[in-house]
Amino acid sequence: MLANGNIFERDSKVNKFMLMALGAGSMIAIAAPAAAQNVTGTVNITGSVAPKCLVVPGSGSTFGTTVALGELADTTGKLRTNVATDFNASAGLTARVVCTTAAPTISVDADAITAATATGGGGYDNSIDFTASVAVTTTTGPTGPFTNDSAAAAGADTAVGGRLANNGSDNVAITASNFHTNTATDLLSADPTYTGKITVVIKPGV
Repeated sequence: MLANGNIFERDSKVNKFMLMALGAGSMIAIAAPAAAQNVTGTVNITGSVAPKCLVVPGSGSTFGTTVALGELADTTGKLRTNVATDFNASAGLTARVVCTTAAPTISVDADAITAATATGGGGYDNSIDFTASVAVTTTTGPTGPFTNDSAAAAGADTAVGGRLANNGSDNVAITASNFHTNTATDLLSADPTYTGKITVVIKPGV
């Protein structure tokens, strides 16, 4: 009986211990806080930048000036020799142009200075040819000049070699040289109006 009683007493103690452990575990489970749950909201933003070139300030699409050379002939009736000097000393031959692209192009077209109505021939000339040059400054420095002779076809689009400089200074400069008649001995035909022009086109490229 004593032996059986000991066994019963020992089993009772084991069962009591297990119940106490189970109760403690249940309390721990009940006391543990719930896991945090985050909520994430996302706003996607999209946009684009078009390829374009513009004149600054003002964001315009044109620049230029008028160079009034006055009397083109010297006292002998031939083309005076200082036309290029007068042209290149004129104001308004520079501009600041920027493009949003990395590889803009430039083309130059020079049109001869031609009389409105007078004709030439037989030792007389009614037009003056010249060479137009355009120097460009990129972010890595000067490039060019890009040239076109007024007696030739318009120049093709040519890569300027990098991004146009955007440092607050003019980065396009136009000059002209080699003003001449068909032959050095030609006299200029009289006409009150001689006109010519230089056209510079800067495109965004690709």
